[in-house]
Amino acid sequence: MDIEKTPVPVEALEQVAARVGQALNCTFARGEYQRWYAQVADVFGLRISLAGVSGIGGKAVAKLVGNVGEDGFLYDSDGGDQVEYDRVDISAYLVDLLTIRTGLQWYIPTPEDRTAEGKAASRFDDFLGGVGSQGWTSADEEKFGDW
Repeated sequence: MDIEKTPVPVEALEQVAARVGQALNCTFARGEYQRWYAQVADVFGLRISLAGVSGIGGKAVAKLVGNVGEDGFLYDSDGGDQVEYDRVDISAYLVDLLTIRTGLQWYIPTPEDRTAEGKAASRFDDFLGGVGSQGWTSADEEKFGDW
C-alpha cells in the first residue's frame, strides 16, 4: 500500500492523520517512517505510516504506507525466515475509501511522483552528509519491497 494525498487544501500532517484515523477507525501517534517524523497507527494487522514528502515540483504531499505488523506473517510455520503471505495491493480501494471518508483527494503515486520523492530524499541526504544521490534503486525495491 502506497498512496498519496493531493496537496490542496494544505493541512498539517496531524490534521490529515486525524481524518485518516477517523476514516479507518484507528488512532495515529507521533512516530517514525524511514527514520523521519511521521504519524503512525496499527490497523488491519498493518503498521501504517503517514509521512510528509516532497513531490513533483517540490509540492508537499502526505504519503500513506503500510507494512506488515504481525510477526506471524513474517516467518513461515516451521520457524524459518521465509515470508509466508502473498502480497495484496489494496491501494486502489484505500484511495477511494479515504477520498470518500476524508473529503481529501488521494491517489496512487505515478513513477514521476516516486522519482521526485527520491530526488528530494537524495538532496536531504546530501544536506545531512549522508550517502547522497544514489536514491532508491530497483535493487533496493527488490530487497526491501515497494515502500
